Amino acid sequence: MHRLTDCVTGNVIWEWTKKRIAWILRMDPSHIPKEWILRPQFHIWPPERRRSILWLLVHMVWFGVRESRTPSAQEYSDILRWARWKAYQSTGRQRQVGKYLEVL
Repeated sequence: MHRLTDCVTGNVIWEWTKKRIAWILRMDPSHIPKEWILRPQFHIWPPERRRSILWLLVHMVWFGVRESRTPSAQEYSDILRWARWKAYQSTGRQRQVGKYLEVL
């Protein structure tokens, strides 16, 4: 958890991700708990909104733990945009995450 939210660029990446999640939920970023990173126990409707938030959290964790070196916030942004493009190329995208990933 420390590496994902506090250490070096982890805080910058977490704040950026929190702002995107808050935009999707239409709420203040300060109400997004860190616990959602490891235990995303929330029920949000519609399902596409919930899946898009989980998509963001999973990519944040994957990006934060995949390499031993310190990744930059720009690399994180680039990876998310690439992953969003890839997700949007698949069939059934509208059913999976809707247009919620446009915030990236």
